[in-house]
Amino acid sequence: MHPSKETLQDIPELDEGKAKVLGRGLRAERGVRMPLRALRVAAGKTQVEVAQAVETDQGEISRIERRDDALVSTLRRYARALGGELEIAVVFDGKRRIIIEM
Repeated sequence: MHPSKETLQDIPELDEGKAKVLGRGLRAERGVRMPLRALRVAAGKTQVEVAQAVETDQGEISRIERRDDALVSTLRRYARALGGELEIAVVFDGKRRIIIEM
């Protein structure tokens, strides 16, 4: 299931242009930034679907999406539930990206 244009417009913090990038694939050097909720909607997933994939309940997914801080393991499970993989990078001088292996 992919989000409709109307669904994407319902999320004030979502830049539609950034959401469309998900369909083309992100390049590491482009660096799109999105809140978790916007990323989930752009991936066409509901909180219930993500919750089932990470074996928790919908309320916990809602709390994860609102938090300012999260464990790497939580973010990794969330990303996998969306069909992606989590990468953590360190950026030097605004251009050199080093992906941290964990």
